[in-house]
This record gives sequence, C-alpha cells and structure tokens, in this order.
Amino acid sequence: MKLVRSAFFGPVLLWSCLLAFASPAQATLVASSAVVYDEGIFNGSFTINGPTVTNGGTSVAGFTSGIVPGLAASGLGTAAYGALHVNAFSAAANPGIGATSQTRALGSAFWSDQLTFSSATYTGVAYARAIFQLSGGLNSLSDPGAVGNSTIAARIQAGGNTVFTSTGQLVSQGGAITINDLRRGQSVNGLVANESVSALTGQFAFDIPFVFGVAFQMTGSLDAFTQAMSGAAGSVASAHSNFGSSGLWKGISEVHLADGTVLSGYGLTSASGFDWTKAFPSGPVTAVSLPATLWLFGAGMLGLLGMRRRG
Repeated sequence: MKLVRSAFFGPVLLWSCLLAFASPAQATLVASSAVVYDEGIFNGSFTINGPTVTNGGTSVAGFTSGIVPGLAASGLGTAAYGALHVNAFSAAANPGIGATSQTRALGSAFWSDQLTFSSATYTGVAYARAIFQLSGGLNSLSDPGAVGNSTIAARIQAGGNTVFTSTGQLVSQGGAITINDLRRGQSVNGLVANESVSALTGQFAFDIPFVFGVAFQMTGSLDAFTQAMSGAAGSVASAHSNFGSSGLWKGISEVHLADGTVLSGYGLTSASGFDWTKAFPSGPVTAVSLPATLWLFGAGMLGLLGMRRRG
C-alpha cells in the first residue's frame, strides 16, 4: 500500500512559496481547501476544491460518500494577518469486497506583508526577536490493510529566507504507528537549525534579520494534509490534522544586534497596517468548524478502531 502524500501535498507548499515572492509591495491573505476521494471500483478519483479566499476569511471543502459508507473528508483554511487556522480530516472504509478506497484533504492559510523598521539613530543590519504560537495535534489510526496519514507544515519567511519552520507527519499502517516525524527550525541571528523535536506545540522565538530603512517581505503559511486509505475488505482508517485554532503571531519581544545588544527607539510600519510588534488578539478565537456530520463520523470511526484494538 503506497502513500501518495507528495502528489497532493508538495505542490501546495510550492504554491505557498511562490506567493511569498509575488508582488513584494503587496499585503496578501489567502485561504484554500480541497478534498480528493476515490470510491474504488464504484467510481473514479475526483477533486473538490473549496473557494480560494484572497482578502481574509475561511475556505471549506467537504465530502461524504453516498456509495461507500464510512468514506468522508473535509479541509478548512482561515487566514488573517497574525492568525492562520487549518484543519484536515480523512476517513476511509472498505466496502467489504476487496476494493481500495481512499480520501485526501487539505486546509491551507497564508499571509504576506511588507515591513519596514525605521530609526533616527540606527542603520545597518539588526534582528527582531519574534514569537509564534502553534497549537493542535495530529492523529492517525488504521486497521490491518489500511493507512492513516496526517501532516502539518508551518513556515515563516523574511526576505525570501526561512526564519521559522515546524513540520510533522504521523502515519499509522496496519494498526501500528510507522512514522512519527516532528521537526522544527528557529533562526538565531538569521541562521536556522532544523532539528527533530518531541512535540509540535508551544510558543517559539526566532530572529528576523532586517536592515533599518529597507522594506522586506514577511510571509507565513500553515498547511494541513491528511490521507486515509483502505485496501482490505472491512478495514477502516482515519487521519486528522487539527490546527483549527492555531498559528498565532505573538509579537516582537525585542530588536537586537548580532552581539545581543538590545536596541530601543525604533519604529515599524507595514503595508497591511497590522502592528507586528504586538500579539494577535489573545481572546477567544472563533474557529470555523468542520461540517457537523464529519465530526460525528470521525468520532464514530475513532471509537470503532478503539473497540477493535481492545477486542
């Protein structure tokens, strides 16, 4: 049984990277979603693209099979300056005659803004210590003959260079976790070390290099992808990348030189008008839910898998 993550997930990350270099003088928000499903011998493979939202807001795509009971998927992306929310859910159940069925889902959110640090005193290169908060989790479950695959990818770039990244992939195959790969990169004075970590969530500090008086483009992206595939009669699988209240900008704690000297008396402007020195409002975030029928189906699927494992 072969995972096809790169066939669907890779182009989305490439698309986000290309957006980072497009029209550097513009402030941009993009949210998108998509679902791919294959009902085995009953039907071919089809794609449902959610609306592409380009001025801030939410994109949702969903599917529940009327032919193969237990086949469902949904993707969600919400974009705002300082806040990225994504969700993806996939579930697959074999119709019992040996046909392979599968679903894939994507939720994607992206912001881009032009920033300028200014000062009457300082010139040259300095570094802004920024903080980003990521919360949520990955869940993948499977029966023998099935695969569940959930992923998340967060990235912040400044001037076309990555300054923060957090990625995770959790794969369950045949009832066992076969991949649990979590990685994070945080820049220090502009240098990023990408390392394996034990957890995805938390608040993370990193440095953004800049030159006083010179505008630069800063982008943020968050992509959730899931896949569930069932290739044996009666087997089920599910995958959930749940970051629907995640990806929050928590402000800039300081500006410093390479030797650690902390600076004061600077200003920061942005093309969007968003104040990046401050945290995104920390009050309750209204996250758009996946369709209620899919949440109920997902809960039932997880319960079914749990009962089978205890049996």
